[in-house]
Amino acid sequence: MNPSVVRLAVIGSRASWGRLLGITAGVAVGVTLALLLGGAYQGLGARDERSSWMYASGEYVVGADTGPGTVTTDMASLGDDRVALAHTTDRHQGDRIVRLDLAAPTTSSVTIPGITDLPQPGEYYASPALIDRIAQVPPDELGDRFGTLTGTISDSALASPDSLVVVVGARTSALIERPAAQIVTSFTDVPHRAGTNYQTVAIVGAIAVLFPVLLLVSIVTGLGAVARRERFATLRLIGATPRTVAAIAAVETAATSLIGALIGVLLAALLGPVAALVSVDDGAFFPSDLAVTPLTTATIVAVAVAASAITAGGRIRRAGIGPLGQTKQQAEKTPSLLRLVPLAGGLGILIATTVAVLAGLPVPRVGTLVVIGFTITTVGLLVAGPYLTLLAGGIMARRSKTAAGVIAGNRIRRTPVDTFRSVSGLVVAVFMVSVFAGAATTANQSVAPDDGPGLLPVSTLIQHLDSTPAATDPARTEAARARIAAISGVTQVTTIFTIDSGEGPDANRLLISADAANDLSLGIVPSAPVVSINSDALRGTPAVFTPAEATDVAELTPRILLIGTNGSPAAIERARTALQAGTIAGTGWMPAGTRTDLADDRLQSMAASFANLAYLGIGVATLIAGLSLAIATISAMIDRRRMLALLRLLGMNLAGLRRIITLEAAAPLLSVMAISIGLGFLVADLILVGLTNGGRSVGWPDARYIGALLASALLALAAVAVAVSRLGKNTDLAAIRYE
Repeated sequence: MNPSVVRLAVIGSRASWGRLLGITAGVAVGVTLALLLGGAYQGLGARDERSSWMYASGEYVVGADTGPGTVTTDMASLGDDRVALAHTTDRHQGDRIVRLDLAAPTTSSVTIPGITDLPQPGEYYASPALIDRIAQVPPDELGDRFGTLTGTISDSALASPDSLVVVVGARTSALIERPAAQIVTSFTDVPHRAGTNYQTVAIVGAIAVLFPVLLLVSIVTGLGAVARRERFATLRLIGATPRTVAAIAAVETAATSLIGALIGVLLAALLGPVAALVSVDDGAFFPSDLAVTPLTTATIVAVAVAASAITAGGRIRRAGIGPLGQTKQQAEKTPSLLRLVPLAGGLGILIATTVAVLAGLPVPRVGTLVVIGFTITTVGLLVAGPYLTLLAGGIMARRSKTAAGVIAGNRIRRTPVDTFRSVSGLVVAVFMVSVFAGAATTANQSVAPDDGPGLLPVSTLIQHLDSTPAATDPARTEAARARIAAISGVTQVTTIFTIDSGEGPDANRLLISADAANDLSLGIVPSAPVVSINSDALRGTPAVFTPAEATDVAELTPRILLIGTNGSPAAIERARTALQAGTIAGTGWMPAGTRTDLADDRLQSMAASFANLAYLGIGVATLIAGLSLAIATISAMIDRRRMLALLRLLGMNLAGLRRIITLEAAAPLLSVMAISIGLGFLVADLILVGLTNGGRSVGWPDARYIGALLASALLALAAVAVAVSRLGKNTDLAAIRYE
């Protein structure tokens, strides 16, 4: 193979340089995204492993008795190999704080990752993000809950730089009576909890973004085949075999793709800190989480280069370039109904998995089945596309009343595969946009609870009292109630009682004095000294008061405090801090929270992660697909420039040619677009229902989804406009020459 001849065939003109730069850019984008998405998947597992110590558990302490090793109020009773621990989810301005209260002797041999020494009573270690937050607000809103800062929890023990974690020193006397207190012997041997749902979402997101990227790389590398037929025909004329020509195209593309892949590796390293800012599973990543191993990097680079080279060489071989500059017209096999089988198979897997989960049947590796079903469905959409395009072309050819419509329709009928290939990127992008947007609508279900007449205000803190002597002592509860009522921003404090024993009509009811019930202004209160309030009122249903048999709340046991506030975040946090600083609502039990907090606990976390991934994927997939359509449309136009030039010679003006190009792009888009939208929402619903055991489903799309569809339409118009702008240059009389 003569190097001079190869150089002439590869980079013999300015257009060749543009083509090589296009291939380089396409491969660079693909490798960059592949590395970032691969790093994100690995990072989810690394985050779970780092933070696994927070889920250490042991034998629950019941009545200060754990059998042979009884724990007493004396710290020394724990020994050197045990600690008392109470897990709590605290809150500050809507964000959750992981709080671990710990009682351990100074001689304890138990260690906690990321902490040098175990905190003693009155001391605490906190994550950097929590320390920054404590420094930014008054102590009575957050810092006073914990004591004196002793040290920082290192990043090596945190899931995310945004993690809000605190380990607070306590006395055994403050923990052993708590229902949630446990005796723990180790924090270092805790098996990490694999966030399978989030990893499944990450894989689905990676597939969704990489499909348009792979199509882009395929289209860009295929552009060379149609742009250089005359040059390759010259090589054939001077004796090169078809195999030699294909090898030249493959080597050229391999070298160009290698450069693009190396640029992609560099871009991934530079963009890693930016990509790490994306919040998934309640926090961003550390930049190191997105770093992939050298072996993974080399594998991605090798696959990208090999795939590009094989695509380029294969297309040149199939083009059938002859020695006289002529190209064999490759007749396409007419697509049949069998092309719908993969699509039906992928949907069948997703539907079967979801139905089995909802039926309560044991389904092993639900996440894996979801990924397999999603991948097959996406491939099935691409396989079914040419058949749907064939149907659209036939309808256009029969119904069109213009020359442009007839020509475009018949060309689609002859080459449905090539025609669909040009718009496949945008079709897949619309499908992915619908999947992502459908998944993101689940976040809209986590809206704030209703607030209105008869409903407990969302600005009211609800504090369930511990079942300890201090908490159930009416005198101490009243003193705490008076102290909290004096806090700025607190409007009222109401005590709800229960009866500890008995089988009368008041058993298992929430009781409140009639005067306090009237002060709540939640509805009509019966004329009785003590009334009952429905427990659902604490969860957002209208309050209903009924007369109680009890006549004096002084004989009842305090169980719940309702702290009304003026709704300001500062007032809510001051009241929350005062409750934790007292003895009636100590740590290790349900912390004070509003109805908004309770709703957030039930619904928000995974929904937010879906939404973040969704709109990130929407932007990437749509932009790449628009670029793919522009390149594919230009490629198709260059491929048929002789035919288009002949039409001009016969009298068709440029406006007619523009209509042909536009119709050829619009027909497959419109034929598959509606199916892509409906299919996307169906797949999103199946994925959500399957991963959450029916706990979540899709809702109505919001304005952002409509905006994404409009952006896709505008990109399609822009891509076609770019292509038709080159019609004049590519359909002049020189394009008709065959010699």
